[in-house]
This record gives sequence, C-alpha cells and structure tokens, in this order.
Amino acid sequence: LTAANDPNSDTSGGAAEQEDAYGWLPLESNPDVLNPFVHKLGLPPNWGFADVWGLDEELLMMVPQPCVAVCLLFPCANIHHKRVAELRARIEGGKCWDPDKAAAGEAQEVPAPVLPTPPDGLFYCQQHDGIGNACGTIASIHAVANAVADDTFALDEAAALGMFVANTYTMDADARGRELQMTRELQVLSDATAAAGETDGAGTHNADDGHFVAFVRKGGVLYELDGTITTEDGLGFPVAWGATTADSFLADAARVIRESFIAKDPNNPNFNVVALCELGT
Repeated sequence: LTAANDPNSDTSGGAAEQEDAYGWLPLESNPDVLNPFVHKLGLPPNWGFADVWGLDEELLMMVPQPCVAVCLLFPCANIHHKRVAELRARIEGGKCWDPDKAAAGEAQEVPAPVLPTPPDGLFYCQQHDGIGNACGTIASIHAVANAVADDTFALDEAAALGMFVANTYTMDADARGRELQMTRELQVLSDATAAAGETDGAGTHNADDGHFVAFVRKGGVLYELDGTITTEDGLGFPVAWGATTADSFLADAARVIRESFIAKDPNNPNFNVVALCELGT
C-alpha cells in the first residue's frame, strides 16, 4: 500500500496542475522500504519498523519489544472526512460538524472538550496544502522524533532528520510544517525511497487513496498524530486517546485502530500497520 496526497486537498485541476500540487511522492507501508529511509535519516541501525500482522492479542505478541510508535496506513474515502468531523466535535463543542446535518440546518449536540493540552515535548508537525504525498514521511518523522524526545535513542545530528528536529524543536506545529516544506534534503530522500518501492505505482503520484498516521506515547497518554487533522480555522492538533503505559501501548493503539478506523470501513482490506521497535543487532 502507498500513502495518498493530503486527503483535505482539492486535486480536481488538470494533470499538470495536479503534478505541481502533489509535491512529495507517496511512501509504501513496508519495512523493507521504510527502514532504509529512516536509517538514512539517522535512526540507529538496531531500531526500525516491523510488520504488525494483525491486531489480535496473539499477533501483537509477535511484534518486537520495546515498541515506541505505530504507523497506520488506511483507505481515506469512507473514513478520513468522517473522522475529522468527529474529532473537531470533540474539541469544539457546540458546532455543527456533521456535513449532512449542517447542510440541513440541524443543530447538533456534541461532547464537551476532552483533549488535554499536549505536553511540551510532543513533536507534532502539521501537513500543509501543497506538500502533497508527504504523510508517510511525516508519520515516520512523528514516530522517530518522539522517541528521540523521550531519550529512547539519539539521532545522528549531522543527518537530515537530526538537523530538522534540532532546528524546529521550539517551533509550533504550523511553523514546523512550513519548515518541512522548505527542507529539500528530506524531500529528496523521501522521493528516492518512494521510487524504490515494490508496488506498481512506486515512484509516481498514484497513492491509491491511502493516508498515514502515527501513534506515540507521551506523558502516559496515547496520541494520534496526523498532520492533516485541523480545526475549522486550519490549526492542526494531536488527538489524545487516554492513558497508556509502555506495556499496554501497542494494544491500546491497536484498539483505537480497530474502533476508530477499521470499524468505519470494515469490509475494506487496505489497512496496513507497522511498528517502530528495537530490532536487535
């Protein structure tokens, strides 16, 4: 599977306009493709992505430990916009976020805000319009950078990601996302990784309707990090899913994936999960 362009973007223009607008090429959700990429970004050689073969307890036990992040690639069409509406409703109580009810002028009761203020050390990058198919790269950055912030391992400071994290550490998500758009070295590495993929559309802008998000643990809370989840005003926000521990993190992320993603399109087989783990020497 490969990652789609920004699911919030309008790509209805002509072919030439779309080619310019798409920007970065989509990555595959495949450890054989992702690991050379993240190692070039400065990840230590004994860490990398591993396949998650299923979300049942028995299959989760096959994932190497420790596991510090999970990346999900999911089909957008029946999921993304519905989830954005639900998540906006969680933090902006009282507004009409259901598109059908809003169009009919129906008032909607929504929950009170439930998202805590994210801790200062959470590394979150907004995905701005115009960057195109960067969600796989952004999910990888979210996974690796938050592990670095927790002192799980150190990045090569001379490598592209080490420099990006250091240069943007004090920025907010909006500014960090705009800086990413201007970081040519990361795009070159990402696009080279995309071209080395194994699917039929590798190295092209054919993303097959897929979108990447990452899950990390910070301050004892499970966070979903998706650079395209924004308020109505266009401000990106991480999504908190409640308490988690190092031991329960993988199972907790799997539960959110089952209940908040797969349940919205249960007959679609195009879900793929990888986990950032210590793989050994």
